[in-house]
Amino acid sequence: MSLNNFDHNKLSSSSNITQDIRLVIPLFLLNKLKKHPLTQGTYPVSLGKITHQNNFQINHDNTEHHCLIYCQSGRGILEHRNKIRDVNRGDLVIYSPRQSFLFSTQPGHNNAFFWVNFSGKLADDFAERLLMKMDDGLANVGILSNIINDFDSLLALGSRGYTATNVIHAVHVLQQALSFLALQLRLTAFNNSSTFDIDDIETLMRNNLHQELSLDTLAHYSQLSKFHFAKKFKELTDTAPIQHFINMKMQQACLELDNSDKTIKTIAESLGYNDPYYFSRLFKKIVGMSPKQYRDSRHS
Repeated sequence: MSLNNFDHNKLSSSSNITQDIRLVIPLFLLNKLKKHPLTQGTYPVSLGKITHQNNFQINHDNTEHHCLIYCQSGRGILEHRNKIRDVNRGDLVIYSPRQSFLFSTQPGHNNAFFWVNFSGKLADDFAERLLMKMDDGLANVGILSNIINDFDSLLALGSRGYTATNVIHAVHVLQQALSFLALQLRLTAFNNSSTFDIDDIETLMRNNLHQELSLDTLAHYSQLSKFHFAKKFKELTDTAPIQHFINMKMQQACLELDNSDKTIKTIAESLGYNDPYYFSRLFKKIVGMSPKQYRDSRHS
């Protein structure tokens, strides 16, 4: 497809671009993606990879889609709202529709930048999850091998062909990449602003499934006040700490029900519940069925 047929982003290069990859989703396919129930949420409009060392530009100006750029290596310059910022290894850039910016790679560097323009009914929601943890559209997420693999898989769509199965898979690879990047941004922002270690807290919980843990104990372990501990924990997990601990207990109960012949009373006691009826009510509230129904469902 010639550059003249590409009206989603204005791209320019001062050298031969044979090393670069660019896929523009054909109009007939875009019309299908907009309507298909498995793709209408979020889908790629165009995507590519910049790999050469000479200057290359992406000019995002009054477009109707979101634009995302991920730096695997090299260096770029981002111009937005009269600010000029560096884009380096592991950096992520994202801008929403009708937001103008100019991105340029810098010559003399081993440049490798992935880019994707995406749209759809859920595109704003995906973008919002990313932007809420970014500095005006720019943040560092580090080198993520799974994200690189996801982009490579998306770009392989050009060789696999635009069959329905291939395109539906590519759409869900894109959604997977966007959701993982949002998670990584959240973790990065949290770790940069706190000595709070969620892995340590979850290990503490896992090692104490046989008993109760109070909010006081958890907060003391993290050397935080109860208020700040609960706030930070929920910010990272979307769940209150004690509820998260109870959920872990119920996951363990499911494991025991599936893989042992222990009585429900024995399982309840092993998880710190001396009243099996209370345990059963709690299990049903969280899992959606009683422990007996859950165990019996193995054979249904």
